[in-house]
Amino acid sequence: MSPIPPLLRTAIALKEALDYAAVCLTPIGTCRSKATEWRQQMQYDSEEDEEPHKDDGEAEIEAMGELHNLQTNYMATVANEYLEMSDLPFRLTITAFKAERRADTGERLQRWYEAAAVSGYGDVKAQETKVDPAVRDAREIPASEFSVSPDLTAQVQELWGVSFFPTQGRAEAYKILMYGPGGKFKTHRDTPETDLVGTFLLGLGDTSQTAQGEGVFEIKDNDGRWTRHTAHLGSWIAFYPDVDHSVQELARGYRAVIAFKIFRQHTDIPEVPADATLRGKIKDVLMKLQKPYGMLLRHRYSAGTAELNGVDAVLYAAAEESGGDVELLPVLIRWTAYSADVFPMTEKHVDTVLAHIRTRDKKDHPSRSSDSKLFVDLKGTDAAWINNHGTESIPFYSPSFHDTSVAWNEYVEDSIEFIGNESRPHREDSIYLSYAVVVLPKRGTKRALLGEGDDV
Repeated sequence: MSPIPPLLRTAIALKEALDYAAVCLTPIGTCRSKATEWRQQMQYDSEEDEEPHKDDGEAEIEAMGELHNLQTNYMATVANEYLEMSDLPFRLTITAFKAERRADTGERLQRWYEAAAVSGYGDVKAQETKVDPAVRDAREIPASEFSVSPDLTAQVQELWGVSFFPTQGRAEAYKILMYGPGGKFKTHRDTPETDLVGTFLLGLGDTSQTAQGEGVFEIKDNDGRWTRHTAHLGSWIAFYPDVDHSVQELARGYRAVIAFKIFRQHTDIPEVPADATLRGKIKDVLMKLQKPYGMLLRHRYSAGTAELNGVDAVLYAAAEESGGDVELLPVLIRWTAYSADVFPMTEKHVDTVLAHIRTRDKKDHPSRSSDSKLFVDLKGTDAAWINNHGTESIPFYSPSFHDTSVAWNEYVEDSIEFIGNESRPHREDSIYLSYAVVVLPKRGTKRALLGEGDDV
């Protein structure tokens, strides 16, 4: 694989393009999963005592149900385990402290906590790193002030590969993260970056409890349930970076973990998901859908992503086997109570939107403008197919709409979308985008998306 080119846009510029895109660009299609959800809710509200009639898209609804079950039951988004220290090649050196493995856990954690720096958090909306105890009250030791043994790093990489795809990950010790009495971190996702595929937290000790006597680390599991976990020495938990998680307020005690970032390792031959059974089951579901169609992916990714994680990689491989031309497309969803328009967000689309808003009167906000939609000339790019007549009618689907989409809304409230573990405003890849797999009729056939029915 060729080296990734320098990122020319900043996160601030990309965020601006996302804010304006839904009022400047023409949608490529609509998310039928959202529209179906709305219709069903309206039907139940108005006909509570009647048997709901079957929708024209019953086959599509059934297909999404099957995909949802496959996503839930295969390829976990979170994995955790406890290893006896005799099984774990554990060696940690913190510059500011002498070796203290024999010291009382509570005393050791308290000394570390009191000597560590205050942690900030990433304000995604403002693209700033902020310190606000109401959002995050924690301490940290940066990687420059501690070291871990190579055999421990190798063990982390091996543990990652057992449960996740890609299986070939490169682990980098990032920080030692600590929480003390009153500490917390609101629900958030880890800030994305190029090739970041996961987070691995290794417990260093935990004497903490919530007011209810529970563990304080909470994470949204593969089936959408929230589970609690501790950070006792040798325990670990790993997850994809876009998985929702939090640290609930500590009523007492301390906890500490080493946080590793897991990066994709590129090889001459790209890694393919080995689960042929799952790939076959997903292919069977996709064959029920009429081309062209788009499938919103389960995970969110940074700008410029070309390789996928987990079940998304399996879905892409299954789509390639289903007899169509397959395209990977970054998208934005503009949803209201009535619809969910899908907008393409390729590099050309982002550049066109930014050029447009740079040349207009800033007082004339696009949301109040009557200007026609921008034309984005994609000739000569990998996304040239978008300019084909009729692509605005492509149906998009999602087995779990709310969990997968980065949405635009006129009435955005502060939420998980605006909190990250750090902020890198000068890096475009620090913003999450939704991606979709778009499946078109095979080239050389009469594509349904062409109004004239011309061969291509």
